[in-house]
Amino acid sequence: MKCPYCEQEIADQSTVCPVCGRALGTEAENQSTADTAAEVKESIPDESTAEASQPESPKNGRKKWMIPAAGAAVIAVAAGAFAMKNTKDPKDAVIDAFKSITAEGQTSPMKEIFGVGEQTEGQNGTSGEMNLELTMEGISDLSMSQLATGKVGMNVLSDMENNKISITAGVGYADMDLASLELYADENQIIAAVPELSSKAFVLNYSDDLEGQLANSPYLGAMIQANGIDLTGLNAYMEKVQEIGTSRQELFDVKELWKRYKEGSQAIDDLKAAMTVEKTEKKDFTIDGASESCSGYHVTVSRDALIQFITTTKDFFLNDETLKSDFIEYMSMVSELQGTMVMFDSMATESPEEMQQKMWQEAETQINTVLEQLKDTMGDVTMNVYVRKDGRMGGFDYETSVTLDNEAARLFGDVSFGGGYNMLSNVAASLNIENEGETVTLLLDKTGAYEPGKSWTAGLNGSVANGDETYEFAYEGSYGVEDGTYDLSLDLLSSGNSIVKFTSNGYVNQLEKGKSIDLSMDSIRVDITSDTTTDYVELSGKYYAGPLEQAVEAPEGESFDILAATEADYNGVISEMSGNIFALMMKLYQ
Repeated sequence: MKCPYCEQEIADQSTVCPVCGRALGTEAENQSTADTAAEVKESIPDESTAEASQPESPKNGRKKWMIPAAGAAVIAVAAGAFAMKNTKDPKDAVIDAFKSITAEGQTSPMKEIFGVGEQTEGQNGTSGEMNLELTMEGISDLSMSQLATGKVGMNVLSDMENNKISITAGVGYADMDLASLELYADENQIIAAVPELSSKAFVLNYSDDLEGQLANSPYLGAMIQANGIDLTGLNAYMEKVQEIGTSRQELFDVKELWKRYKEGSQAIDDLKAAMTVEKTEKKDFTIDGASESCSGYHVTVSRDALIQFITTTKDFFLNDETLKSDFIEYMSMVSELQGTMVMFDSMATESPEEMQQKMWQEAETQINTVLEQLKDTMGDVTMNVYVRKDGRMGGFDYETSVTLDNEAARLFGDVSFGGGYNMLSNVAASLNIENEGETVTLLLDKTGAYEPGKSWTAGLNGSVANGDETYEFAYEGSYGVEDGTYDLSLDLLSSGNSIVKFTSNGYVNQLEKGKSIDLSMDSIRVDITSDTTTDYVELSGKYYAGPLEQAVEAPEGESFDILAATEADYNGVISEMSGNIFALMMKLYQ
């Protein structure tokens, strides 16, 4: 017969359906119930509604939850299988945690506030100007106190479009400009002037038959050649520098080199394959002010695997053709400059290609020597790596052993990442070197907080302790984004006592992110403590860097061709300078 409720085949004369658990009557009652159920089924497709309308006994209630419970169990098993399938491999979890430390896209206050590091196409090699001025405000040495109000300054103007540059450096006292040196260069000539000492502008035209000028020079040309200075070679070197500057060729692009290494070297993949990773106990870390439980992984990297990693890395860099080419190009420039001096002739016996090959061979020999030493001195490295829920690094501890001169030392320590605006804004690290019962401990604690549009603070403390002897440094810095004020402090200490301390404070007058900055330094002070005495010197200053806003022009003065001038012409210049120097000295004593 069929159950009138669930329509499943059951034994005849059953009083309870073994499938749905409903109580059954006589056969006639069952048939009547079946007919009624059929009618209900035709009128109400949702069978669960009809079932819910029936009265339940406690036994029926238990049966009601059997099917949902079974379904939930199936879902749980499926979810567990899916989770196991998609659980990150422990090695990948560890490697990704380390990658997260320097991952791209993290907040950088230097970039957001000042635009440091922003390099868009067309910005490299653009024209600009820089000005720096420092003034003496005070000094503890009374014998030098008269230097107060003395100042030094430098101004650099660079016109890249027209290949012009000028540099002015000067010294002053009180409201007087004592002396300045003005230098100017373009594609044709170099001009130098010392306005306070001479009315002349000293000119070297290196683009107009320089070799002929030297040969016909009545005085300076002979001296230059006698001292082994080849101005023709210098001219070639300057032309080469201008050529490179115009083409904006970049030598030794470290970022691209690292990219080539990651994409073309098997070193990291081999290291990953060689290391062993096992789950271990979790550990709590304080991250962004709250405690977070981080998953633990015990990592072992064998000595042989590390040596192979270094070997593979060495082979990649020594065989990178771009790095070789950059080095050869650089040495070609250096060789051209060295060729202007007789004293460098002995250094120019090898071609740039030969220099590259020789240096690469020496580097490989030295690295191989270190690797052989590591085989005898270094042990396996073990680590416990702790990974946050989001996959980023929470911290790690490490340990290895080193044997030097038959003395075994144990190296161990830990690193923790405390969160913040990027992974490296709050980091605490330690390194301990234990040998024969003595331990040298190195500590590093980096802190930082950044509130966009308002403030940025940073600190870096470090120490080296060996028994009772401790050396420390402490850096603190703050910048107010809203008002532009800054404070800096760097203190070097021995056993808690300051030895040298540098402080500075001031404000940013004007800032155009990534383009210009105008800075006033109210105080730049250095304190040096010896025993119970502290000496100091204090300066103030101004600094500006930004786009070029003025013409780059040659120094004023009567043109003085340094190659065409005679000995008598030079004697006249020397007499003029001597008189002006004497006049400046008299001003200082007025």
